[in-house]
Amino acid sequence: MIEVEIKIPVGDLKEVREGLQRKGFVHERSLIEKDTYFDGGINGIRKSGQALRVRQIIHCDTGEKISEINFKGKKIDSVSMSRPEYETTVGDGKIAGKIFEAAGFFPVKPMVVKKREMLLCGEMRACLDEVEGLGTFLELEIMAEDESGRAPALKKIERILKGLGYEMEETTRVSYLTQLIEKAGGRIGDDNHKNLVHHSNKTVI
Repeated sequence: MIEVEIKIPVGDLKEVREGLQRKGFVHERSLIEKDTYFDGGINGIRKSGQALRVRQIIHCDTGEKISEINFKGKKIDSVSMSRPEYETTVGDGKIAGKIFEAAGFFPVKPMVVKKREMLLCGEMRACLDEVEGLGTFLELEIMAEDESGRAPALKKIERILKGLGYEMEETTRVSYLTQLIEKAGGRIGDDNHKNLVHHSNKTVI
């Protein structure tokens, strides 16, 4: 599967939500998500433009707690966040993280924490995000079966984005994790780099 996605910083989530609702989007669910990203391996996951994470989720509407592991491949165009994605639920997110660490990966600081409201309109999902330490964002995404579905999906997303008063040029291809690291002035990123060097110097068998 290919996740066709754009991300854009927005000011007023209430205004964006109302705009989406006028276009037929309906509330799906509200969540609190805590993402721990992992790095490591010979070349480094993040250095190669990929992402591996454990996500712990609390459903605000029901109180249900679940965990997921997710791998995102390299971005496949220069205008969006579109990339291959593989995701599945796991019984215990903390144990999943321990498994990654035992396999030679290490957690990347900081944890990405956000409150997310999901809205749905047909095949398109909108995510209204309040990210701790960063602010408010809108994500629009469609899951495409393969590369042939990417361009049509991106055009649908662009139409919705323009209808809300935004342009593709205002979107960002920088992940929440990278934005948080950059906001910290590189200090956290430096610590993560030291971890990568330490792990990459281990004997591989």
